[in-house]
Amino acid sequence: MELNSFYRLACALVLGFIIGLQREHAFQSSENHPAGIRTFAITGLAGGIAAFLSELMNSPLPFVAILLVLGILLALSHYAAFRMQPNEQPGLTTSVAMIAVYLLGALCWYGKIIESTAMSIAILWLLTIKDQLHDFAKKISKEDLLATLKFALISAVILPILPEKGYGPPGLEVLSPYKIWLFVVFISGISFIGYVLIKWIGPGKGIGITGLFGGLASSTALTLSLSQRSKDNPGYSRSLTMGVVIAWSVMYWRLYLICIVLQPSLAGGLALPLLIPPLPGLAYAWYLRCKDQKFHSVQASNYTNPFELLPALKFGAVFAVVLFVASAAQKYFGSSALFLSSFITGFADMDAITLSLLEMMKQGTVIAAPACLAIAIASVANTLCKGALVCIFGDNGMRKAILPAILIFSATSLAIILFAM
Repeated sequence: MELNSFYRLACALVLGFIIGLQREHAFQSSENHPAGIRTFAITGLAGGIAAFLSELMNSPLPFVAILLVLGILLALSHYAAFRMQPNEQPGLTTSVAMIAVYLLGALCWYGKIIESTAMSIAILWLLTIKDQLHDFAKKISKEDLLATLKFALISAVILPILPEKGYGPPGLEVLSPYKIWLFVVFISGISFIGYVLIKWIGPGKGIGITGLFGGLASSTALTLSLSQRSKDNPGYSRSLTMGVVIAWSVMYWRLYLICIVLQPSLAGGLALPLLIPPLPGLAYAWYLRCKDQKFHSVQASNYTNPFELLPALKFGAVFAVVLFVASAAQKYFGSSALFLSSFITGFADMDAITLSLLEMMKQGTVIAAPACLAIAIASVANTLCKGALVCIFGDNGMRKAILPAILIFSATSLAIILFAM
């Protein structure tokens, strides 16, 4: 028990020491700084001791009393600094960080070491990237803040109250308001995250990272999102196309990992149709990046705000229609027309048809070779569907840029289907 107590107090001391080291480094150019390594380390330890005393006395009074004393000391320190330099308003960051360290020390005492460490890392990150955060804040407009509020409204207010129950004809109850609206939220979220990344680190890297994470989550949603952005930002068509192509490529590899985890026997059969097409696709994405790098080599100051609800609602309607048609094809064609139903279902969602085929293999209704071929056929349909979405919702420049990508993915997949499967 004693060793455990010393361990928890030591963790509180170390976390305070690390954050104090950052504060010491932040004020290294100044002879006078409010707090450094020793003060923060002692504050973290004080938080742990205060929690220990409260536990011994079975009362929160010691913890609260020491917290009040700390607050009074910080207030007096700010008052003294203001009296000495009335024209300079002292910042509150160090004081707030010290209070956070005190609370983290208390969490350490109660055994929340992992949580305390995670929050300490978050605090260190916020303290370290001060200049980048201030630069980013200067680029945020009132329209950006309004867009943030709108996104919060559709995701945190409307989404939770929608029913998850599916509606539709008997046997096709697949139209769930919650799932359809979740798709709307997802599209808006990709746009919003991509906009933040583009504002922060520039169009090339920002859109590339957006494409990477979009491919891990839903390449279809990302395609819809970036296509709409191209109409508002036609000068960024090639960059947006690059993000789409990256998402398409990542989708293939993500599906391969899912398949080999759930059905390891498919590793060989799916290696060609799911691992090869992304290679020329990524080469084309790199070509687009190199071609567009000089044109957008700096931060994007004219990239417009991403949040528009009406296009997202249109996308939701398209998703609902395609989902219904694909589910109907799966129901009425079934395993008797496996390849046709896979092609139709692939238009809507690769995950759905892939998981369905894996389940059919598990039940013994489909063997490995036809399942691999069906997944490959579905991937061609999915590429054609996403390419059509770009042509419908994207601007003219993005339509031209996406056509080679459609040809690359489709031709590679078809060649593998015809000659290697």
